[in-house]
Amino acid sequence: MISITKDKIEKAVNELVDKGKLSREEGRKFAEEIGAETKKAGEEFKSNMRESVREWIEKSGIPSREEFEALKARVNELEEKLKS
Repeated sequence: MISITKDKIEKAVNELVDKGKLSREEGRKFAEEIGAETKKAGEEFKSNMRESVREWIEKSGIPSREEFEALKARVNELEEKLKS
């Protein structure tokens, strides 16, 4: 998604430079600024999504990997005791 946005930004900036609305240097700086903001927004989005998913999992009662592994070990231990 970010690479598509970067391509579109560069295309738009190049059009502005070609039309004389921006100098090459202004266009480069503008593209860098928008690219940095886009990257920052993407990172914030990923972080927010991770947190939302984590909260949903906690609220839904789905056990964590650690809880699952502990239960699995306990079942294995109990099965071994039953065999003895």
